[in-house]
Amino acid sequence: RSAKSMESHQQIFGKDVADAKNLKELLLESAWQPILSAISGLWGVASEEFYELDGGMQNLDGTYGVQSVRIGIDLAHEILSSSSNLGRSDIFQDLFNSICYMSGLLGDYNADIDQRANRFIYSIERQSALTVAINIAEESGDIIGLDGWKCVWGMIFELRDLQLLSTKGGIGRRSIISESDPDLLTIDARNDFYLKMVRDMQGLNESYDAEGPPRKATSFFGSFFSSSARDPGDYADSLTNIRSINGKDDQLVWDYLSSSEDEDEKESIGDGHDAVPFFERSQTQKGPSIGAAFENQLIYESSVGKEEMPVTGLERMGNDLSIQQSPRARVRHRLSQLVDFSGLISESRYLDMDGLSDLLNALVEMIRDSSKSLNNTRASEGELASLPLSPASEAFAEILLCEIALKNRDRFAHVWENILCAHYNSRLTYRPGWGRQNSDSALSDTNPQHPETVALTPGIEKCVTGVLRLCIYASSRNTLASEVLSTLKVLHPPFGALHWSPQELNLDKHLAEGLWRVCRNVDGLSHINDEGWSGILGLLEWCASRGGMPSAQRVGSLAEDDPSLQAFRSLHLMLHAVELKDCVPFGVVRSIRSIVEAGERAQCPKLSIAGLDLLQVLHSRMESLAVFQNAATNPIGPDDSNGQYLLKYWLPTLEAIGEPAEKSRNGHVRQHALSLLTDALIDRHGRSIPATSLCDIMNTVCLHVAGRRIADLLRVRSGFGSDFDECLIELELCISLIFKPFLHHLKTLVSVEGDFVGIWISMLGIMSQLLGDDSVSSGDDDDVCRMTKELGSEHLRNAVMVLIAMGLITDDSNSRGEQQQESNGGGQDISSVTWAAIGSIGYCKPLVEEWRQSARESAMDNINPSQNVVNVNVGEENAD
Repeated sequence: RSAKSMESHQQIFGKDVADAKNLKELLLESAWQPILSAISGLWGVASEEFYELDGGMQNLDGTYGVQSVRIGIDLAHEILSSSSNLGRSDIFQDLFNSICYMSGLLGDYNADIDQRANRFIYSIERQSALTVAINIAEESGDIIGLDGWKCVWGMIFELRDLQLLSTKGGIGRRSIISESDPDLLTIDARNDFYLKMVRDMQGLNESYDAEGPPRKATSFFGSFFSSSARDPGDYADSLTNIRSINGKDDQLVWDYLSSSEDEDEKESIGDGHDAVPFFERSQTQKGPSIGAAFENQLIYESSVGKEEMPVTGLERMGNDLSIQQSPRARVRHRLSQLVDFSGLISESRYLDMDGLSDLLNALVEMIRDSSKSLNNTRASEGELASLPLSPASEAFAEILLCEIALKNRDRFAHVWENILCAHYNSRLTYRPGWGRQNSDSALSDTNPQHPETVALTPGIEKCVTGVLRLCIYASSRNTLASEVLSTLKVLHPPFGALHWSPQELNLDKHLAEGLWRVCRNVDGLSHINDEGWSGILGLLEWCASRGGMPSAQRVGSLAEDDPSLQAFRSLHLMLHAVELKDCVPFGVVRSIRSIVEAGERAQCPKLSIAGLDLLQVLHSRMESLAVFQNAATNPIGPDDSNGQYLLKYWLPTLEAIGEPAEKSRNGHVRQHALSLLTDALIDRHGRSIPATSLCDIMNTVCLHVAGRRIADLLRVRSGFGSDFDECLIELELCISLIFKPFLHHLKTLVSVEGDFVGIWISMLGIMSQLLGDDSVSSGDDDDVCRMTKELGSEHLRNAVMVLIAMGLITDDSNSRGEQQQESNGGGQDISSVTWAAIGSIGYCKPLVEEWRQSARESAMDNINPSQNVVNVNVGEENAD
């Protein structure tokens, strides 16, 4: 019986609960519109007419509507909270959007910026609507919907444009006008970038100002922020200085807020407990409602500076800065105490996935539609997409996107894959003909000559910065790192749509610093795949190619933030990090080549030599490939194709070393490159590639570089002068580059008969040019020639002796030798060509008979063909 009684009570209780909930919903449906009308009536008193210009109040006993404002705040907060708790999102969203529009920050963009600022500054009713809306957004952000978040961000951006967001947060809070990561630019570089960007944007604005006169050139900030620099109420001549009525086009720097020195607020005005909003108290501590906190803040502001009243009238009053605050600064401080704007970012961690998606999608859509709605002067409640954004607010929106994504690290993968990846790719990816297909877009209007490119604006700068910041964060994560890092390719050509200028306004220093911050995380880079490495190497090559601009102040050196220097630091760290051993792709050779070229442009030989050293490190890393090929293919034949894998990476490295050896304007760079090239060619790598490929390298790299340098040095030998030793060293290195690789790989080269003969004939031609005639006189220049000829003839003699020892060259008057060479495959041709070339060199004529005698003696010793193997081994020992 008791069990049945309990069950019946539970049924009755459950029924009562359901009926009670239905009753509340019914009451809410019938009462929310009258309540909204009551709130509108409580906030409908235009209080600015009761305020003096200094923003102070005469009394607070309700005469000026303070009590009605407090009641309206509490009533609005209560009805919104109730509809949220009952799950009536439809009613909640209608109420919330209406409250947002009561703030006066949405719509009415046909007014001047100072008019809009005054309407908000001198209206505590509008400030109270903003206070309620932001607090509710933090408490119930899951259900305010996409349109609700657009309203919230629209109010935030309008406050930024009106300079009513404080750069200092409230007590224990940070300001929303700040980035959590350090700036990618130094202070000087940031100021210089802002100056160039403002000048560039001013030129764009003047090109569209067809109706009004051009703007006057005044001071840096006064020229571009003239409307906000005036005191409230003084806006009579502002329409003649701006392109659009709403003045948003002149807002360019996202964190520039203080319009004059007297508006810089103090760190905090009072530490009173009642000035803190109720939602920041602990749950165990009873505090006032939002309305009470708002009223207490107004009371506190009115009492500041009135603690001690004068008695005789002769007392000297203190010069308190808080008393002298302008109305704008006072409202700015008031909002920072009552509203936690940064909580919109930090509290996003507690939103569900749908709420977080609505929050981010609202920002993305506002950025996308900002260019289309910039010319609209008024936005209605049904046209949220037409809320215009200033260039500074567009940049601010990009920063908010990045900050929210970084705050939600546990859901970063979802945010990136579903929202941010598409957003960044749509803004920065190069699309041929895109501008012509979308002739009504802002891109085509602002850049008609380059319809496929994007002009650099404050929003684009922060969009690029956002990609870099997210890549820096993703590089430390094992998952999703490669997908995020691959986005780096849209930051530069050919995949990036941003229009780059070589020396003027660009983002080279942004990219270089971001690259360094990504690459210094060597632990994270060890886990990325080829897709991630492709993005990093592409940005490396771009930064290296964009740096190295010569400096008139410091010739031969580079600035600390030069892009090529940052690229070198990144490469140096990656190639020497133990964690990245055998991880960095060999395609990095293109980036190193660009670094060497940057050193040439900047006339900085240190950078070029350092780049060559990186090529040497990269070359040594190919040792594993050479060992693998030796094990897989033994011996290497002329038709071997397995060595193509090593050749694919070795040949670009050799070409990268050979280019500065031939073309560098600095002698030390050329000497270093010649030495490295010689060492690289006599390494074991040459034994691991096909013989035909080795012959091609000897012709196109080794002999080409050495022959061109010898010809250039001989052409200007009359100007050796004080460079006597340098020239001698370089000639010696060129001669070594010709003969050392030839003798080291002689056995392999001989196996390709046709190519070998061509190589040997080319060598004889170079030596004929070097040795020339036998005319040597006195003088420093002639001393260089004499020493060079002695060195060259000695190397040529050694090569001839080795070929004679191998039986490849004989005395052409020896019939036995002729028969032997014919049996070896036409050696008669190479012998005759050799003796003819040597005989035509005047310096070598006295030595021809001695060399022929050595050939005859060698022919007698090589009667037994089995001794050829021994002679070949001797030749290799001489080459080593």
